[in-house]
Amino acid sequence: MLGLSLWLVYFLYAFFLTYFVLGFIVAFEVVAAASGGRFAFRWIKEHFSYRELYVAVIVFYPMIKLGYFFLEYLPSIFTQEIRCEFNLEALFQELFDSQ
Repeated sequence: MLGLSLWLVYFLYAFFLTYFVLGFIVAFEVVAAASGGRFAFRWIKEHFSYRELYVAVIVFYPMIKLGYFFLEYLPSIFTQEIRCEFNLEALFQELFDSQ
């Protein structure tokens, strides 16, 4: 019984670590693209189709909101300047409707 629980803990740890690492990457790029970063636009277009990005946004939505909070909202409190609004629909239109 101890062996089974050890493997369960290992797989749970691996799952959550993978989720956080991939979620951080996707969240950073989505927030950078939402704020107008041209490199982020290029990176997303190279690595994701519309459907793949849509699924990634659904899966990593909590990480994207957390990334937006730390990268855009929190600094805007100190600088009194809002650089971008959290609008994924506008981001999808800008990324994929221009083709």
